[in-house]
Amino acid sequence: MLVFVAFWVAPRACEGGFETYLQCGTVALVVLAALPFILRSSNSLSIRVVSALGFVVLGAAVWLVGLFVANVNFLCRLF
Repeated sequence: MLVFVAFWVAPRACEGGFETYLQCGTVALVVLAALPFILRSSNSLSIRVVSALGFVVLGAAVWLVGLFVANVNFLCRLF
């Protein structure tokens, strides 16, 4: 879903699209971090923490891949 959002906001990156992509990515990372605690309540705390960290790392990787594959412009007003 994050990669789809990246392609959706890429043409509008300088008109607020990049901020939208950042907000979507932040929400996705929070949801991914919470999933092991919501769905795997029978596992030990250490397993849930490690799973949450793994999901966040994987989500961040997908977030960055979407950013660069869709060629989202994040240096709009630099010059």
